[in-house]
Amino acid sequence: MQKPYSEIIGLPVIIEGLGRAGRITDALIDTKDGKVAGFVVNNSLKKIIAPIDILFFGQAVVIGDPEDIIDPSDYIKAKETIEKDIWILHSRVETLKGEYLGKIYDYYLDVSYYGLIKIVVYKSFFGLLKTPERIIPAKDIVRIKKGLVIVKNQWAKQPVKHAQEEPLKNFYPDMAA
Repeated sequence: MQKPYSEIIGLPVIIEGLGRAGRITDALIDTKDGKVAGFVVNNSLKKIIAPIDILFFGQAVVIGDPEDIIDPSDYIKAKETIEKDIWILHSRVETLKGEYLGKIYDYYLDVSYYGLIKIVVYKSFFGLLKTPERIIPAKDIVRIKKGLVIVKNQWAKQPVKHAQEEPLKNFYPDMAA
């Protein structure tokens, strides 16, 4: 099941049998494989939930035990992701050639295997005008750096090619001059 980042943020965290424990405030994306390294709980990088500890992901995130909300240093993948300090939301998106495509304003995760599916990119001018969205699949991401996501060149603007006008064929060959 695909879920946009914009709908994941703010989801309640429920401990099965005990009730609400907080809210999801961010997602940690591992830049090496595009998988979720953890979900940040309550606006602090001091507590996360590892994807392996999630029992159900829907209108809420359900975990089985209060001890499933852990310190990132207890989960190596989350710790490494935080140390890199790379967040993909609002990162610039460029092609391998260096053509600027816009910024990431949302992205989609598959919440069954916790991987990045696609990014939503557009250019915004003074927050008032925006270009049409580009939905770029994660398979076309070449590299993720701090503040920059590089995608395959196929996403570069293709100049519009005007076909050369061919003369109309003579439908009446006998009358050809």
